[in-house]
Amino acid sequence: MAKEKDNKPSIVLVRPQLPENIGMVARAMDNFGLKNLILVNPREIWPNDIATQSAANSKNIILKAKVFKSLSEALSDFHFIVATSNRKRFLNKPHLSDMEKLFDQFPRDKRTAFLFGPENSGLSNKDLILADLIFHINTAQSNTSLNLSHAVLLISFNWRNFFDLRKNKSKENSVFNNNTEKKDFVNFMSFLEKELNDVGFLYPKNKSKIMFENIQSMFMRSSLNRTEIQTLWGMVKKLRK
Repeated sequence: MAKEKDNKPSIVLVRPQLPENIGMVARAMDNFGLKNLILVNPREIWPNDIATQSAANSKNIILKAKVFKSLSEALSDFHFIVATSNRKRFLNKPHLSDMEKLFDQFPRDKRTAFLFGPENSGLSNKDLILADLIFHINTAQSNTSLNLSHAVLLISFNWRNFFDLRKNKSKENSVFNNNTEKKDFVNFMSFLEKELNDVGFLYPKNKSKIMFENIQSMFMRSSLNRTEIQTLWGMVKKLRK
């Protein structure tokens, strides 16, 4: 049981709109043993009575939910992030649609999270910067849109099913075991962006945003550990001198 507890992912809802959906997400999580719910900029005032009522017997998850103003702050202590999206993405990140392959790569002793976007639009490209991979839930082509709580239910069910059946699997199977906490990555990216702006690299101005998003994606694919980030930080400082 210890291995399962160590690897329980958090569910992160980015800009959720309907309180009743948040409540039903809590029920879906509770059905399969997930307890950690994080909200980023919910549209309605929080805490919310409608969400609590919709959660029914799972209201403790609602009451203990953490709320953040920014996604980078919400993810700062996590090592491995899976973003869910059924929209076509052309970002240079790993994409998966096979649940077994997804969980076979899961770090066994790191803090993990699943990201779910707002009901009307899903996650934006900016939201996806800190994701280690993008996961697509296979649906019929006739209707690819999933209710938020249904998407969380599918992920939660498959997570529990996989780790209950394979709880003795070796930790070394994961290709993402070296990931550092996201706050180390975010801090380095903030430093790097300032340095690149100061030396005029992010030019012209109207293209600077997409240029830096591409740079961040490049570093994300490297799955840097803390020592490697510190080395890069020191290199940039030395070059600037």
